[in-house]
Amino acid sequence: MTALLAEYYADILSRLAQLGGPAIPPEAPIADFWDHIDDFLPPRGRLCLGVGTGGTWLGCGTLSRLPGDRGELKRLYVRPAGRGTGLGRALVTARIEAAREMGLKALLVDTLSNTAEMQGLSGSLGFTPTERYAESATANAFPEMRPYMRYFRLDL
Repeated sequence: MTALLAEYYADILSRLAQLGGPAIPPEAPIADFWDHIDDFLPPRGRLCLGVGTGGTWLGCGTLSRLPGDRGELKRLYVRPAGRGTGLGRALVTARIEAAREMGLKALLVDTLSNTAEMQGLSGSLGFTPTERYAESATANAFPEMRPYMRYFRLDL
């Protein structure tokens, strides 16, 4: 899982640099993930993995419960070998279904302003732009990223 996260954060931090954002060492968000792993496992959340035919992990995404009846989607990543296959959509829809099973009524997600793929996918699944939410894991762990973020919501 750490190798998959390292690829994900290399991509995200490169995109942040393209926006003129701060340099964040990739070890920091990886450590933050492992520090909060219980939030992404039942009963508080879900960790979804996309697995290729040979057992290779091709993608991932997390879901964590927020206060009340809301959840947060994080860390959607699909390796180049899995792109264009519908895996990203499948990882999001799997987490939407898991959120419903958990009794959640709304999902929130944050992303960098230059992640057109994520924003397009979110919009096609019914997510709509929203204001920054207080529990945004990214904005709270790395407040220097806030000016470069966009936020979305899906009512379930």
